[in-house]
Amino acid sequence: MKTISGKNRFQFVAYMSPPPADARDGKKTFSVKNFVTEEHFGNVKMCGFNRLSAIYEHTEEQYLQSMALCDRLDLEYTVREQVEGESLRDLFRDHWETEEAAAYLKKIQPQLKSRFDKYAKHPSFVGILASDEPHAGKFPALKLAQDWFERNYPGKEFEVNLLPDYANGEQLTGIKGAEKNYCKHVDDFVNIVRPKFLSYDYYPLMIDREKNEYYIRSTYLKNLEIIAKKAKEQHVPFRVFLLTLGHWSCRTVTTYEEIAWQVYTAMAYGATGAQTFTYWTMLGHKPNNPEHVTTALVGVNGELLPAWYAMREVISEVRSFEQAFLQFDWQKCLYCLSEEGRENPLFQELDKNKDDILQGVNTDADVVVGCFGRDGRRAYLVSNVSDPAYRLTAAIEIRFYGDYNVTVYQNGKKYVAVTDGNRLLLSVRSGSGAFVVLEGKR
Repeated sequence: MKTISGKNRFQFVAYMSPPPADARDGKKTFSVKNFVTEEHFGNVKMCGFNRLSAIYEHTEEQYLQSMALCDRLDLEYTVREQVEGESLRDLFRDHWETEEAAAYLKKIQPQLKSRFDKYAKHPSFVGILASDEPHAGKFPALKLAQDWFERNYPGKEFEVNLLPDYANGEQLTGIKGAEKNYCKHVDDFVNIVRPKFLSYDYYPLMIDREKNEYYIRSTYLKNLEIIAKKAKEQHVPFRVFLLTLGHWSCRTVTTYEEIAWQVYTAMAYGATGAQTFTYWTMLGHKPNNPEHVTTALVGVNGELLPAWYAMREVISEVRSFEQAFLQFDWQKCLYCLSEEGRENPLFQELDKNKDDILQGVNTDADVVVGCFGRDGRRAYLVSNVSDPAYRLTAAIEIRFYGDYNVTVYQNGKKYVAVTDGNRLLLSVRSGSGAFVVLEGKR
C-alpha cells in the first residue's frame, strides 16, 4: 500500500496546529498567547501525530518558526500557502481562470520560489496545502500550479483537499444552479490535475438538535467507496479528515469510540492517513454561538481535552499494526448486518461484493470488512460501524472456506490464532476494529 511520504507510517496530521500570537483566519486576526512553543508542539507529538498542518500562520516568519520547532522534534510540517498577496491562495481565489492563472503564476514565481526555497531547507517541510475544497472550475489552475511546484520541489506534497458528496452542484462546479454529480467531480479532478494522492473531508457523526437524537450521514460509506475505488484505479493513496470539532449539526467529539469509528471505517477502505478537523479549538467562538462551534482536541488556551486523550489511544492502536497494514492493497469491502432482513442506510447503494476466501460473517452489530491483498497474501480489516453513541460491542464469527493460521492485530496488541471449523471469533468494541492477516492454510 503506497504512502505519499514514502515512509511506512499511517499519516496522522494535526490540522489547525498550535497558533502563533498574531493568528489569522482569512483576514480576521486574533491576538492570543504564542502557542508555537516546544511544549505545545511536543503535545502534538505526544498524542501520536507525525505531522502538523498550519492554518493560523500567515507570514513567512511564522512558518519558519514552526518548522524550526518541528525539525527539533522530528515532526513533519505542511504549509498552508496563504501569505498575504502574491500567493497561491490569491491565485486560486482571484485568478483561477486558465489564461489568467498562467499569467499570474508566472508573475508570482520569484516570490513563491524565494519563500519555498527557505522552507525546503528544513527537514520538516513536506509540502503545502495548496487548496481546500476547490470547485471544478479551478482544476486547470491547480494543475498548472502543481506542475510548477513539483518541478521545483520534487518529492514534496502538493495537497488539494476535495469536497464531500453532500456538497451541492454550485459548490462542486462553481456554476450557479448546476446539477450535482459528485462522481464526475472526482473524475474531473483526477483527469485534469493528476494528483499524487487524494484527500477529502466528510463529517458523518451528527445530532438532530431539535430532537436531541444522534444519527450518521447516510452516504458516508458511499463517499469512502467512491474515493477508495478511484485511488485504487489510479494507484495512489488517499487520506480523510476526521470530525474532531463540534460545529453546526456535527457532534462534539470527546470519546475513543467516536474517533476510532472514523479511523477504522476509513482504514477498512484502505485510507493511509487521517487529519483532524480540528486539532486546536477554533479561535474567536464564544459559547452558544449560532454555528454551534464547540471544542476540539485542545482548548483555545492550550489545555488538553478528553478528545486529545481519546485520539492518543486511537493513534497508539494504529501505530501498533501500521507496518503490517501498509503491506497490503485494498481490494473491496463486504457489508454485514446484525439481523437478517433489516436495513442500514449506510449500506445502501454500495457495491455488492463477494470474496473467494471469506464465506460469510455473523455479527450482532453491523460491521464492514475491508478485503486486502498483495503478492498472494490476504488480510481483512473488520470495523464495527454501529453508531458509537450507543457503545455496542460486536460479537463476530468470520467463516472462511477452509482453516487458516492467522495473525490478529487488535486493541494495540498482536496475537496468533488458528481458525476452528473454518471460523474465527472476534469481539470488537464500539468504534474499533481488528486487522486479520491470513498466514497460510492449516
